[in-house]
Amino acid sequence: MEGRLISAEDVNDADVLIIRTATKVDRSLLENSNVRFVGTTSIGTDHLDTDWLDRQGIGWSNAPGCNADSAAQYTLAMIWLACQRLGRPLAEQRVGIVGRGNVGFRLERLLNAIGVETLANDPPLADRGETGLVSLDEALECNIVSLHVPLETQGPYPTLNLVGAPQMARMPDNSLLVNAARGDVISGEALLNELLNRRLHAALDVWPGEPFISADLLARIVVATPHVAGYSEDGKRNGTRMVYDAFCQWAGIEPGQVTSTGLDNPELALAPGEDPITAALEAACFVARHDEAMASLVPLSIDQRAAEFDRLRREYPSRRDFQAWTVRCADASQSGILNKLGIATEQMSD
Repeated sequence: MEGRLISAEDVNDADVLIIRTATKVDRSLLENSNVRFVGTTSIGTDHLDTDWLDRQGIGWSNAPGCNADSAAQYTLAMIWLACQRLGRPLAEQRVGIVGRGNVGFRLERLLNAIGVETLANDPPLADRGETGLVSLDEALECNIVSLHVPLETQGPYPTLNLVGAPQMARMPDNSLLVNAARGDVISGEALLNELLNRRLHAALDVWPGEPFISADLLARIVVATPHVAGYSEDGKRNGTRMVYDAFCQWAGIEPGQVTSTGLDNPELALAPGEDPITAALEAACFVARHDEAMASLVPLSIDQRAAEFDRLRREYPSRRDFQAWTVRCADASQSGILNKLGIATEQMSD
């Protein structure tokens, strides 16, 4: 079923509800239903009213880290394409990573592997004794700032509108703000003002008020994609398996074994002199294709734009993580760069 359209009537007789991120699970959906377990095959839980579920004795599970590789790799592809469009070599930039959890940590490793300097901010980790972290203000002073935090409205570390007008004012002129976390960790109004003034640039996979995206905001984004950073086949299968295992534990049954993913391992051949990172990121993540599709939504009405945004997510084509790829290289220098990103390579024969 279409996730946003699932109603109380649809789930009334269900015992278990398995969803992704589009379905809001709360009292209005589940009260008086038979549902006793809810699983979301995603990292985040901001679409679940977990307090209400706990009070009702309804078991629930998410899938933390399931698509962390996918989201980090896709974010790298977004940043790479944005830097190309802005005429800036990524190697000459410094990236501030806000949120050094499953995704942020992996993005940090990918960037460091290709020689990019990074700074990481993560107050929860800092409070637990993690070293090597910086303040949010320090991270915001980088040329590129990439957000990888959950959406939290309460607690000691709220992230709703984490980056608003005061935080954006600290960012250097012409810097790039990247968001592949949750749309509402950025103030859409503040970001639009900065884009209208042409002081900042932005690359967004997630959007304030999603799926009802501002046309004015969309029209001014350097790279725009439809909340698909974590949508690799590998990430989806990981999430499904994690929720399945959690359900089996809740139900007291033995989980079955999976011996094969049933997925093909894709290959790519590089031409002599071809930039290996550009070619590999385009093949594996195809960000430009969905950026073009997002640009076509600008002239639509707000309701049409929302419907098309959801369609792009629903019909997203199959994508594999770097680890599934083999790239045939014309020279050893190409192989070395791709191996640092976790992409297997083979040398082409003469």
